[in-house]
Amino acid sequence: MIIDGLIEGLSNIVDPVLLGLMFLGVLIGIFVGFLPAVSGLLGTALMLPAIVGMKPLMALPFLLALHAVSYTGGSMTAILVNIPGTGPNAATLIDGFPMTQKGQAGRAMGAAIASSSLGGMLSVVFALIFIPIVIPLVRLLYSAEMFFIIIMGLSFLAVLAGSSPIKGLMAGGLGLLFSFVGFQSTTGIPRFTFGSVFLLDQLNIIAVVIGLFALPELIDLATRRKTIALCESAGIGGWTDVWEGVKDVFRHFGVFLRGTVVGYIIGVIPGVGAETAPFVAYGQAKQASKHPEKFGTGIVEGVIAPESANNAKEAGALLTTLAFGVPGSAVMAILLGAFFLVGIVPGPEMLTDNLGLSFTMLLGIAVANVMAGIVCLAFAPFATRITKVHPDYLFPVILVLGLTGAFAAGAQILNLAVVVWFGVMGFFMNRFHYSKPAFLLGFVLGMLFEHYFWHALNLQGPFFFMRPVSLLIILAIVLIFVIKPLKAHFRRASRKRPITEA
Repeated sequence: MIIDGLIEGLSNIVDPVLLGLMFLGVLIGIFVGFLPAVSGLLGTALMLPAIVGMKPLMALPFLLALHAVSYTGGSMTAILVNIPGTGPNAATLIDGFPMTQKGQAGRAMGAAIASSSLGGMLSVVFALIFIPIVIPLVRLLYSAEMFFIIIMGLSFLAVLAGSSPIKGLMAGGLGLLFSFVGFQSTTGIPRFTFGSVFLLDQLNIIAVVIGLFALPELIDLATRRKTIALCESAGIGGWTDVWEGVKDVFRHFGVFLRGTVVGYIIGVIPGVGAETAPFVAYGQAKQASKHPEKFGTGIVEGVIAPESANNAKEAGALLTTLAFGVPGSAVMAILLGAFFLVGIVPGPEMLTDNLGLSFTMLLGIAVANVMAGIVCLAFAPFATRITKVHPDYLFPVILVLGLTGAFAAGAQILNLAVVVWFGVMGFFMNRFHYSKPAFLLGFVLGMLFEHYFWHALNLQGPFFFMRPVSLLIILAIVLIFVIKPLKAHFRRASRKRPITEA
């Protein structure tokens, strides 16, 4: 049955009409991803009316192609001007923009585009291979397990802390605190709103990211009176630099592969969130690196890890949506509405009665990533020219784009005040060397942390952690903290061991 479904999916995906429609979706996806803060989420929602009356075989791959490649377009904005094109691209800022300041924008973009596209393609292979394994595993995950998975993500606060773990943990704790602003759904009590109706809906992550990362850099750009690329002798990044970044993905294939696996696994888990995977992949890459102190200074591994996870999570999220009718991400929730618009009811039958359509959609993600990779690589050498534009022209353009993106993210004028507030905070965090990535990770995971904690506590009582899967995840969290000190201990012990002669 699976072989028949795969053959049907392959025959569907080579239809010229479908390929043309998917290519249109790819172009729209790259465009909305490249625009700061617009994202594939908004693009997918805006395209819903266009699919009314279309056949499911045409409509659903079109929407998937649009969304699946938006992160590839968003990586270019993050690398070039330090504004994430989409929310998940925020992790790419950490090393992507410092590479641009070093005059390595072309290399960073080549690495980001290649790792995004290849990660999206490889995750489809994982989805096809592990369908019989993944579905039973997902059924073992309840609120308690989800809570400890979020704890595992938060454990990377120490990894993202940089040279000062204490300051990193303080920044992460502050991020957690800000994530609690708004209406608490379980208790029904508004927190830290100071009577403001605007704050009841929590702080918008796009406005926070633009304020925290982009605004301080813009101020620095305007006062420094120099181009984004600080290295005066650096070129603007041509085909050679972009191709060098593509080759970096294969030089650091282990980083790429681990990021893809992390993205796929987190994508499969419903409700963990699109922003989580890139940060977990980045933290894991930094922890496994032989030179973790270089992360955050502009190294290519710091671009490859989050970008490989970005697109890889989509195949996992689609698998969960198809099998259970439970959206694995916010965009998959919109896609769930698209299913009903074209007369398809997602659920276990999608992997039996509609197996051909399911395979067509999964293969469509791979094809869309190939298309996006080709288009973005062709565009990258021209996009890098922005790094040599004088700040007198660049500052107002980026400022307007950033503020427009923050407003568009929630259609709230007060989001501009959030940008300014976090811009001031980001300036002082730079000045006193507090970790902005650690703050952002705490902010992103804070809402999920609290949500699953209350669910687990209400459903399973205070001993909700006494389940086999929960205990295994707790053991994995402990290993994250102890494995590196243990390695260092054994390394020191081996050096002190006397050499005996025969």
